[in-house]
Amino acid sequence: MKSLAALIVTVLVMNTGAFAQYKLEYKASGSTPVRYKAHTSLVTIESMMGQQAKVSVKSDQSITMTSKKDGSDILYDITVDTSNNVALMPNGDTTRTSSPTVGKIKETRVHPDGNVVSSRWLDSTFAKTQAGETKDFGNFFFRLPDKEVNTGSTWAQNKVDTVETGGGEGSIVVTTNSNYKLVDKEMVEGIPCVRITFTGKVGLKGGTTYQGINFAINGTGTISGTALFDYTHGRVVRLTGNSDQNLTMASSGQQPVSIPMSQKTDYDLTLVR
Repeated sequence: MKSLAALIVTVLVMNTGAFAQYKLEYKASGSTPVRYKAHTSLVTIESMMGQQAKVSVKSDQSITMTSKKDGSDILYDITVDTSNNVALMPNGDTTRTSSPTVGKIKETRVHPDGNVVSSRWLDSTFAKTQAGETKDFGNFFFRLPDKEVNTGSTWAQNKVDTVETGGGEGSIVVTTNSNYKLVDKEMVEGIPCVRITFTGKVGLKGGTTYQGINFAINGTGTISGTALFDYTHGRVVRLTGNSDQNLTMASSGQQPVSIPMSQKTDYDLTLVR
């Protein structure tokens, strides 16, 4: 006969799922569309000659994804259905725009562990007009562990992306070192999910050309956030996060100029049911 202590431990484990193992991986949805809404808020402050210029941008998008298995990878077709952007400029003017990406399909190849292999616009003519993008599409894909994990497990990701600047007249290498932790299990509108938190550090280094002047760009930053991941269907249910970056653009020559700049981003990605 089991002892009372052993019985109590068994009951606790059954109710808390403390030793539950999770194999976390992205999975294809087939032709069934998966829809998201995304909100991004970006504030940039630039300092020059004792003056500050602040630009605030808010963006709301609706996005549709379909996906299929392709060998060991998953091939996603991602479409921006609607995009509404509002920018508040230093002089107080407000501009409202859509996005040229609306209606365009971006094909993104992803390993089940979330590593983005490649990403391209299917419209080749449109693709030539796009600069300033990394190979990732928003925040849909983050690195998942390569083995089964349970509550309290941690893992890390080191990632390097190159972003074009100034219409292809320069580039910035963005290095991100992220740390993840599986915090607990949570039900979200009837969907069993795991809650994952993440923090990280960002490094930026590169250059660009503006009005014929070459600028070197250097900076650092931090990221943090929380993801709710549907481990049954292999997809993000919700992801919220933020980043803070400080960088400097410096020119050389007879009249060198140094422009400090800070940038704060908040984002929210939510599955639409």
